[in-house]
Amino acid sequence: MAAGAEPGPGTGSATPPRWLDARGEGGFTREVVSHFLFLARRQLGPLAGLAGRIDFPEPGRSERAIDVTLTAGGIPVTLTGRVGGVAADDHNTWTLEGDAGAVRLRDWAIAERRGADGRFEPEPDAIPNEKLRPITLRRQLEGVVRMARGEPHHLATFAEALDVQEVVEAILTL
Repeated sequence: MAAGAEPGPGTGSATPPRWLDARGEGGFTREVVSHFLFLARRQLGPLAGLAGRIDFPEPGRSERAIDVTLTAGGIPVTLTGRVGGVAADDHNTWTLEGDAGAVRLRDWAIAERRGADGRFEPEPDAIPNEKLRPITLRRQLEGVVRMARGEPHHLATFAEALDVQEVVEAILTL
């Protein structure tokens, strides 16, 4: 079984938006990859065993590429990210492969399953993203309210968030 993410944040060009491009506080590893690391951690287990490389081609600017391996709950994870190279302003995938096949989350919210022909297709009865987005936002806000009240919720805990942030910062020092 393996999990992987291919975040392609920023723009279709090689230059991301300015707010995302300062090395000290921006970059797609902090802004995008962190979400996929949380997903891997939540679905598979604690993150460990970080190795790889990161590319900072311009002084003071954020990373333009990462190639990282680690484990989540002992499951191998491959993480590849690039700025630019795609026509879309924001393209990403998170894929989980195992003995029973593969599923992926594409462009933040489109869930797909790999068929026998090797192509990924959305489930026929999946709720379209334009209808799902308001439901998702409402659930997130309900989670914030529950967290503020000290009630059980599905959002990241502070411990999970810190764990992911420590991995993100470790990636940025590779």
